[in-house]
Amino acid sequence: MAVLATLCLSPALAATPEQDFAARCAAAGVVKCVGFDNTTTDIVRGQNLSADGQGQYRARLDQSMKASGAGSLVFELPPPPHAGANIAGNWYTTGPTGMGAMFSENSTFYVQFRMRLSPEMLNNSWDSFWKTILFHYNTQTCGSIELATVNQYLSGRPFMYTDCGARHMTTTLDGSRPTMDTPLLLQQGDFKCQYGQVNAQTCLFFVPNEWVTFYYKVHVGTWDQPNSMIEAWISREGSSQYQQWIRVPNFSLSCNTDPCSQQPGKSQGYNNLTITPYMTSLSPSSGKAGMVSRIWFDELIVSTQPIAAPGAGVAVADTLPPAAPTGIRAQ
Repeated sequence: MAVLATLCLSPALAATPEQDFAARCAAAGVVKCVGFDNTTTDIVRGQNLSADGQGQYRARLDQSMKASGAGSLVFELPPPPHAGANIAGNWYTTGPTGMGAMFSENSTFYVQFRMRLSPEMLNNSWDSFWKTILFHYNTQTCGSIELATVNQYLSGRPFMYTDCGARHMTTTLDGSRPTMDTPLLLQQGDFKCQYGQVNAQTCLFFVPNEWVTFYYKVHVGTWDQPNSMIEAWISREGSSQYQQWIRVPNFSLSCNTDPCSQQPGKSQGYNNLTITPYMTSLSPSSGKAGMVSRIWFDELIVSTQPIAAPGAGVAVADTLPPAAPTGIRAQ
């Protein structure tokens, strides 16, 4: 007599946002992970959070809006009159390994975070444009060791540059090398955004009211040699797929102290980051009257290895015991 049994086993459970973030933080290569969930370590005034240009704190923990965990970091940009360029302060890392490590010559680092914009961030009328994140050396946010992401000229398009804006992450039309001579691509990869032909079909634009994932890979080659590469992707809320919007090969990154072949310049590198809506040369009277604009950040990860997109294949095993076999019959 044979016994045939159909086993009804519970499948793996989809990960919660908190479990998903924890799994990405626990992945191989991760050197820094910040959930922006508290004011004891994640968001601390005077320690990793600074005030605006008038000494008022415009950034804080927001427990009502978050991608995961207990909260997120929000910057609230006030209407005029305001502090001007440093309109809402910044969040920053410090020290020789503020990013979790020093990334100098012949190294590669990855950064991922979630960002959300209020509609007002995209509809205001400032006379300058806001930044989102900068990778840099020590406390020098404007220099050769700097990679900044900005809302270029309030166009609604993310854009990257280095050297305080002197050199752009733009390429030839075939994407084979960097150039600042037209014709050129403002964005590359999955977005062939050509200067002078900007449109919603070929260019990436910021979107409001959505937790968008920004993801970067920076390979630092040899200082002053065209062997570095800067790449960036986004993942829309609800998607676990990346779309590339920056791909700049054969780029010459440089140190902050010439000559880069000697100390101290040779050993300098990317070791800190700053999250900020700073707007260079912003007039204190600029902006729409009565309008408060907000930008949120959550789930910051820095790694030496690739970082999976949120929701990309992370599952949690069901800890419940399996159900008793059903459908047993004797033959």
